[in-house]
Amino acid sequence: MATNVRVRRPATPPPGLPHIAPSSHKYPPIRQDHLSADERREAASKGYGPGRRSHSPGGLNITSGEWKLLAVVLLIAIGVRMFRISKPDSVVFDEVHFGKFAARYIKTRYFVDVHPPLAKLLITAAAFISGFNGDFDFKEIGKVFENAPYVAMRMVPATFGVATVPTAYLTLRALDCRATTALLASIFLTFENGLVTQSRHILLDSPLVFFTALTVFFFVGFSNEDKKEPFTEQWWTWLVLTGLSLGAVVSCKWVGLFTIATVGACTILQLWLLLGDLRVSPRMWARHFFARAVCLILIPILFYMTMFQLHFLILGSSGEGDAFMSSEFRQTLGNGMEDTYADVALGSEITIRHLNTQGGYLHSHAHNYPGGSSRTCDLCSISSLIELLDRATNHAVPS
Repeated sequence: MATNVRVRRPATPPPGLPHIAPSSHKYPPIRQDHLSADERREAASKGYGPGRRSHSPGGLNITSGEWKLLAVVLLIAIGVRMFRISKPDSVVFDEVHFGKFAARYIKTRYFVDVHPPLAKLLITAAAFISGFNGDFDFKEIGKVFENAPYVAMRMVPATFGVATVPTAYLTLRALDCRATTALLASIFLTFENGLVTQSRHILLDSPLVFFTALTVFFFVGFSNEDKKEPFTEQWWTWLVLTGLSLGAVVSCKWVGLFTIATVGACTILQLWLLLGDLRVSPRMWARHFFARAVCLILIPILFYMTMFQLHFLILGSSGEGDAFMSSEFRQTLGNGMEDTYADVALGSEITIRHLNTQGGYLHSHAHNYPGGSSRTCDLCSISSLIELLDRATNHAVPS
């Protein structure tokens, strides 16, 4: 027996309106990242967010159009900072100091400076690769460069100045700012007169500004990862990169300590919020604490000490900075006094130098002692002098 079944055709939508499937508005799509209540509680106990959604690294969701637009801004920044960078062809402002330090690095002559060595080492590397032999002394402002690759040395700050522009853009996008806001900020940085001037000369400010911006970018990326799912490979990557960047900041100038203070305050706030979250166990909180302590304290210290290790390894010869150091340190630079042994006898002439006045000679006058050895001179008593000579020569002084 045949049965005829008639199926009702769905109504035709009115003209001008898009066609929508009848069942599409009834049932929402199945979420692939859905977690049950037990799974959410387990994730919260581990410090995870509400759900394990797939997300872009560091919270960066950059479209292909943004990358093209950022490339255009980057080309503009290169043009602004590199155009006629060879002008003027003479020493400008503090190039008299930092160019001179690069020459001393190449000559391996020891010097003392108030700033840490990282930025100076980067400038020296560019000069060394370009064939600089360190003969140009950068003695005074306005002195014309001769046999010095000053353009290559200026390119180091200029490159850091250019790299600051996209770093600022990516930081604002990671902070969930709109693309137009990030673009406007990058354009402001591109044409900011102070940053442009600093990045066109042999100065330490452009590397400092770049590493400061890079530290903020890495820390924002780490914070975004921490909100999603901590202790993942990406989470550790962003945290370690933040620590390395902190070490680079303070290794350029000590004013980078303010950047360390800023990141430290944000880290304390993060730990405080975790401490008040009842879903986070004490053991998990301790993991968060030690991870941040190692990556944000130990790694920057090791990076900073490594830069000074390179500094002392390069400066192995005597230079004008010897006078600031102790005689024991000067001995390691080849400028110390060789060990000599001589007998001190009656009638010998001796010279005494003072240790705490950078090795200066003591002031004294020839003077006779009419009253015998019981009298003392302005320097010391005769008995103290004999004892001092006995210690210095390791020989018995004849009476």
